[in-house]
Amino acid sequence: MRQLWAIARRETRAFLGSVQGPVIGAGFLVLTGLFYYLFVRGYADASLATVRSGRPVFLNLHAGIFHKLYGDVVLFFLFLMPAITMRLLSGEYRSRRYDLLASWPVPAWRWVTGKWLSALAMAAVLLVATSFYFVLTGLLGRITDPVVAPAWQPMLTSLLGLLLLAGTIAAWGVAASAMIAHQAGAYFLGFAISLGLFLVGQLEPYLPGALGVVVHELALDQHFLSFAGGVVDSRDVVYYLGLTAVGLAVASAGLAGRRLSAGRRTRPWLTVAVVVVIAVFLQLVALRRPLRADFTPDQLYSLAPQTEQVLEAIESEAPDAPPVEILAFYQSIDGARQSARALLESFADASARIEFELLDPDTRPERAMAEGVTVTRTVVVRCGDRRRVLLEPGEGQLASAVYRVATDTRPVVYWLLGHGEARIDLEETGGATLMASALSDAGYEVRPLVLADRRVLPADADLVIWAGPKLDPVSADLDLLAAFLREGGAMACFFGPDTPASVQRWTERFNVGQEDNVMVAPSRGGARAGVDLRTIAVTEGYGDHPAVEPMQAITTTFPLVQTLRPRQRQQAGVTGNAILFTGPDSWAETDPEHRYSGIPSYDPPEDLAGPLPFGVAMRIAPADTAQEATSGGRLVVIGSSAFVTNANLGLYGNRDLALNLVGWLAEEEDLLGIRGRRTSYQPLLLDDGTKEWLGWASVLGWPALVGLAWFGLVQYRQWRH
Repeated sequence: MRQLWAIARRETRAFLGSVQGPVIGAGFLVLTGLFYYLFVRGYADASLATVRSGRPVFLNLHAGIFHKLYGDVVLFFLFLMPAITMRLLSGEYRSRRYDLLASWPVPAWRWVTGKWLSALAMAAVLLVATSFYFVLTGLLGRITDPVVAPAWQPMLTSLLGLLLLAGTIAAWGVAASAMIAHQAGAYFLGFAISLGLFLVGQLEPYLPGALGVVVHELALDQHFLSFAGGVVDSRDVVYYLGLTAVGLAVASAGLAGRRLSAGRRTRPWLTVAVVVVIAVFLQLVALRRPLRADFTPDQLYSLAPQTEQVLEAIESEAPDAPPVEILAFYQSIDGARQSARALLESFADASARIEFELLDPDTRPERAMAEGVTVTRTVVVRCGDRRRVLLEPGEGQLASAVYRVATDTRPVVYWLLGHGEARIDLEETGGATLMASALSDAGYEVRPLVLADRRVLPADADLVIWAGPKLDPVSADLDLLAAFLREGGAMACFFGPDTPASVQRWTERFNVGQEDNVMVAPSRGGARAGVDLRTIAVTEGYGDHPAVEPMQAITTTFPLVQTLRPRQRQQAGVTGNAILFTGPDSWAETDPEHRYSGIPSYDPPEDLAGPLPFGVAMRIAPADTAQEATSGGRLVVIGSSAFVTNANLGLYGNRDLALNLVGWLAEEEDLLGIRGRRTSYQPLLLDDGTKEWLGWASVLGWPALVGLAWFGLVQYRQWRH
């Protein structure tokens, strides 16, 4: 080991102590700083546009700046690392020092490994220097409003990935240097090998089946994408280590061959063959048993909890169940192709029952025609003879499609109309098109329902949603809905204040009384959630129920809420409990003059203090039994009709809660969960003066400081000697 470290130390000092060291370092930082500045400017402009629009979208400092920046550093290393390694062995040949080195009792692999470690150390020095831009971004985030800071965890994974990638390029650069005595030739050979590994993945769309998978797995840049995003994947780690080991084995064989006679030079290459076999075997093991760790604070690149739950549910079915096949048609030049691949790989990793194939409709037109695909970004999900076609699906939509085709279920949801309810075809703020779209994405079939002239509900009705009636229904309609519940049906009711009196009396049939008040919550929690006095924000006020259990510590908001109370004289065969409560500092405003406007005040005993229930879930026994209900109909009543409207469904966890309620009512407990994750919102607002200062500091200031300090140390060292 002392010989190994002595070789590495000598080569590292030779590079750091030469004039070319500060020149290469400063040039590398100038390029990195230039791209950093461009990405920060673009991110700041996007942040300003987002703030002006008033609609927060995904903004993440690492994803918007450093993910892109380190992707360009990969290209820099393609050119830089062969330049560093080209002299490590070929320089020994040209200077005639190799004959002296060959006489030393040092095996070839130690010479190769020591020189490779020196190249890796040089790459590490350059990468550490780029951390200045991370610190600079943190300083910029402190002067903005709101204050933002980049996450350090994905920063470290990016640096780890770059170090592994640089080690791989350096290994093949050393191999080129061992093969060719001319430094220029060694550079071009090392660069050609690295560039070939970088570009080989572009052939995937044009190669059939397994051959396309092989070239994808060989692509140098593809295995860095996870690291750049903040994910450490065992497949990527094994790939870089295996390819590095093969490169070092080739270099050792080439160097050792120079010491041997012509007839014995093939022996070292047997070691190369063994290393290749071991590397391929380990990569196959990693592909079959991948280990993955997402280090982003928001778990941006992990499947949502509800998706994992869905995949576990289909995995637990009969062992002879057919596989779920996913065919994704994306063009090879489409920027969304890589994101689609990452999502499909995550699904396949989570469930052995899922198989996927990524196809280019331009190069595989016969497959596109066979599947009836005419638009790119189309995804076909099928299981047996069941099939669903999706257009550019997100994670939740794809998970729902997988669940539906795997379980052969698609419940029918009827949306009750005719009494002034929110309409599922109205795209304005008071409409419910977002709710209808969410139900459709979750695999439900949504249909309108008007009760006029009906004696029975549709036979295929699995669930009825009644949101915000403003007119009194006729008694026959109410009796029809009650009979539907008694016969085992399910209903979700969203009734706010001023619900018609007949509807209030109807809910009393199921032991639910409506108070017709308006809840007021002047809490700091509500203020932080961006809501006004008459909007209830729930974070901890969830009851003990499967539909709200996944929502713990997740905020949901409810505008214009009325409280619900149990009926004094309980109806037999109806059981349930409250699932939503207001906060302890809230109260029920009963003053008609201040219920909807003005400044309300708490006036006991008329106004009741919180916490108060405003959501209940009930089980209803069949009409011919008076026993406690453990099966039969299901009913959910929420004291806010605006909760499911377009203005509110997309806020915080509202969509997840609404779909959880529907999932419980449809008796699909496998679908209860959180379908998304906390979305990053890190706007970086910079004025023109700050941008100008940033440009000088990142493109010239820091590279000049590093280069001059490095050059000064070199001169001082030479003066000392």
